[in-house]
Amino acid sequence: SDVRIHIDNKQVAISDIYGHFALSHLDYGETYTLSFIKENYESVKIDLSYLNHTQVIYVHMFSAKELLAKAEDKVKQKDYNEALALLERSSNTGGNFLSINYLTSVIYYIKKDHEKALKIAQEILNLGYKDFYVYLLLADIYEYGLNDIEKAQEYLKTALSISYDPVIQKRIINE
Repeated sequence: SDVRIHIDNKQVAISDIYGHFALSHLDYGETYTLSFIKENYESVKIDLSYLNHTQVIYVHMFSAKELLAKAEDKVKQKDYNEALALLERSSNTGGNFLSINYLTSVIYYIKKDHEKALKIAQEILNLGYKDFYVYLLLADIYEYGLNDIEKAQEYLKTALSISYDPVIQKRIINE
């Protein structure tokens, strides 16, 4: 519902609660460029050759949440490049910054691109997201990726101050 339909960059309709819409004043045999736009959904653009008045168009638009869920599935399947492509698409639709960037950072960490993983995780912190899992990810990047135990300890202590976790406590004591 509420999808704005444009022909050649001019809005001509809005879909109803069921996603239905009708187009009028089209010339038979002409080809039109249709754009389907909805906030937090991936826009779709198609070329339509108008052949008759009973013509039906089926368009599937993916929401930012759907794209994020697909990316998570690709991570489970260890298809990291496809997951990154889906995360970029989700980001382009206005998806949740924290979820998208956190998962992107995790993927780069898994792929052993520790500098990229670090840059994205730091960006999350710099924008004010002070989440337990972000600090834990940073600790892992420093400890297991960059072999900087001292910096990892700082992030582990910060994570522990947000939420007690005996595994983290043990990591701090064992260092």
